[in-house]
Amino acid sequence: MKPSILAFLLYSFAIALVPAKAYSADFSGLNIMTEDFPPFNYKQDGKAAGKAVDLLIKASQAAGAPITREKIDVITWARGYKMAQEGPNAMLFSMTRTEAREDLFKWAGPIAQNRVVVWAKKSSNIGQIADMSKSTEKVGVVRDTVGDQLVVGAGVADNMIIRNSKPDSMAQMLINGRVKLWAYSETSGAQTLVEAGENIDDYEVVNVLKSKDLYFAFSKDVDDSVIELLQKGIDMAK
Repeated sequence: MKPSILAFLLYSFAIALVPAKAYSADFSGLNIMTEDFPPFNYKQDGKAAGKAVDLLIKASQAAGAPITREKIDVITWARGYKMAQEGPNAMLFSMTRTEAREDLFKWAGPIAQNRVVVWAKKSSNIGQIADMSKSTEKVGVVRDTVGDQLVVGAGVADNMIIRNSKPDSMAQMLINGRVKLWAYSETSGAQTLVEAGENIDDYEVVNVLKSKDLYFAFSKDVDDSVIELLQKGIDMAK
């Protein structure tokens, strides 16, 4: 056999062995984003923290491809939501998985259940709202969150919706009476109000918009093997 042919065969054999390792799924290429959404995810001492963050780290370790807190960026939801739709290689959490969002992303989870409600001060004497579209009070939402989408879906006119990019800012608007209603997560909304110095007993849920699970969401360009790897880690971690 000529040396050139032998060299070619050896090279081809070596290349055939590479993909299994070099192209195996991992999370190194992902742009991982989350928001201030306690107790699931938030920034603490300059790093991502919370139940969902802990699950992600534990799941990635179980999958053999550890993710560190330093790799997770805590940004506004509206910015992360846009980036997760556009890609490339984007992952955003914790996202409520709804019918409207189903085909916009790829999914791994669930993380936990999220009940999306409408908060009000008891002193406002608003009482229970059976039909949000008939409410005469403006409702505050965090832009592009599931609360925003559910309020629109409930038939609330756009001129009756006040949008803000940050949950703590919207909570302050409710506290200060600039809005009488706030559509947001029941768990996270309660914690945000408490962290703002409020007594949660002074507030009540006047409408339940929807109860759905939270997930890790990926831009559509992310390879399925990456989602499958994280899902395997989540199943092992739980």
